[in-house]
Amino acid sequence: MDKNFFKTIDTIIRKERLYSQVNLMRGDIVRRFGIGRHRLNDQLNTFANGMSFPQYINSIRMEVACDLLANHPEMTITDVARKVGFTAPNLRQQFKRCYGVTPDEYRATLKSSDDEEDS
Repeated sequence: MDKNFFKTIDTIIRKERLYSQVNLMRGDIVRRFGIGRHRLNDQLNTFANGMSFPQYINSIRMEVACDLLANHPEMTITDVARKVGFTAPNLRQQFKRCYGVTPDEYRATLKSSDDEEDS
């Protein structure tokens, strides 16, 4: 296994925002990097804590969504969802599953902690 190869894949997915494509498929990455499905699965298993391709992409989407929610209060939940490759209902569902709160609730906790810091 080559960790640098996985880092290259991860970097390109993030920098080129491939995760924002709603219909991004494992086959897109396999073709892009000229590798087999099994090699990609092995890379994910070894370097992404055994996540499946959809889990891996969703983890990046959640990470970016958290950043957008925290740092871009002007963006609506729908805007954030589109930016990360989800529909708004799917973002809410995934966010709740992942963090135990909805995106709106997450934002509210950020705002209340900011308010406490200001006092």
